[in-house]
Order: sequence, then structure tokens, then C-alpha cells
Amino acid sequence: MIKSIHHTSYTVRDMDRSLRFYEQGLGFRRYGDKTVANRLQEVITGVKGAKARVVHLQGYGQGLELFQYFAPQDQRERAVRPCDVGSSHMCFIVEDIDRVLEHLKALGAEVLTEPQIVEGGPNAGNRYCYFLDPDGIPMELSQRAQG
Repeated sequence: MIKSIHHTSYTVRDMDRSLRFYEQGLGFRRYGDKTVANRLQEVITGVKGAKARVVHLQGYGQGLELFQYFAPQDQRERAVRPCDVGSSHMCFIVEDIDRVLEHLKALGAEVLTEPQIVEGGPNAGNRYCYFLDPDGIPMELSQRAQG
């Protein structure tokens, strides 16, 4: 029986750049930071010769784990597109979507579209937009409708 979700994990190219983005931009707090290169890491991930820096963060009741792999060297340079099978994203509820977007852009986010207003259904009036973190990982911002 599943009790809860422990964390979401993303692989990044430059851990220090990503930590600036996730800590300063998105408000996560770091609580663990280590480098792993052992058989257990290979077995768990299925990646032969895996060597990675792993940082654990916490925010908004959500655990976040960032990996920067040093080995193997044959990694893809960009995350999958939002339409590709296996793609995922986190959605952050914000009070001022325009202000948050400007802050994230200054830290390397790429905005895919300006905020759009949902016209119907249970989210009518909400403003949404997708953006990419500095490694191209899809994320979403949501501002609830006023009133």
C-alpha cells in the first residue's frame, strides 16, 4: 500500500547553476549533497559506470532530488519535450505569475509562452504558462483566478 510520495528527481548538467535556480528561483531548501559512484548506484539506476553528485532539496511539502552525472559520458544534452513520452513537470501555484516569470527568466528560465487565461471548466479564469529550467526541464506556473 502506497503511503505518500517521497520526491521527484531531475538530472541536470551543471549542479551549481541548477541549485541557484531551484533555491533562489523556486524556493527549495537543500538538506543533502553527496557524490555517489558505487555498485548500488549502478544497480538502482541501471546506468553502468554511474558516478553522480546527488543533492536533496525540500519545498512546499515536496522532496526534490537533483542528479549531475559525471559518468557515463554519453548523455543527451537536453531534456525531452513536454509532448514526449516520459516527460514530466512540476506545477507551482503563484500569487503573481508575471513577477515570478521575470525572476525566473533572470535565473535562466526559458518561457515557452506568456501566461494564458483558461476560458472554461474547473480552472476557468486561472492563468497558466510553461517554462523550461536552465536544462530544458519543463515546469508550469499557475495563478488562481481572482475572486
